Amino acid sequence: MITKLLNSAIHSIKAVIPLEVEIKKPKMAQTNEVTSHLGVLIGMTGECKGQLILKAEPSTFGEIANSMFGMKVEGEMLFSFTGELGNMLAGNMTTFASQQGISMDITPPTVIEGKTTLHNIKNPVELPINVSGAGEMSFLLSIAEA
Repeated sequence: MITKLLNSAIHSIKAVIPLEVEIKKPKMAQTNEVTSHLGVLIGMTGECKGQLILKAEPSTFGEIANSMFGMKVEGEMLFSFTGELGNMLAGNMTTFASQQGISMDITPPTVIEGKTTLHNIKNPVELPINVSGAGEMSFLLSIAEA
C-alpha cells in the first residue's frame, strides 16, 4: 500500500505544482519531530488511515504561490495558501490512490509552524522534493498499522 500511496503522492505533486520538481529517493524518517518553519498536516481516513505532512521554508511556499497566482503572499495569506496547497496535494493523491484500488478520504488541513513532535505517527516515510526556483520541501507519509 505504501508504494501505491507514494506513487499517488508523486503524481499529485507533479500535477499540482506548476514548477519543475525533482523527486528524490524516499527514506524512512529518523524521528517523529517535524522541524520546519512551515508545514501542513492532513489526516487520512477510510481504508487507509494515517497522516501526511508537507513541510518547507516559508519562502518555498511563497514561491510556489507566486508561480500559481502571479503574486506574492505573506503573513496570514501564506498560512492559508500552505493549508490549501496541502489540501490540493492530498485531494489529488486521494484521487490517484482510488485509481490504484485504495479507498480513502482526507481531513481538513492543519497548518503547523516551528518544531513539532507528533506522537501518533508510526514509521514515517519522507519523500524529499526539490522545486525548481522555489527550494526544498518534504512530503512525509505515515500509515497506521492495520
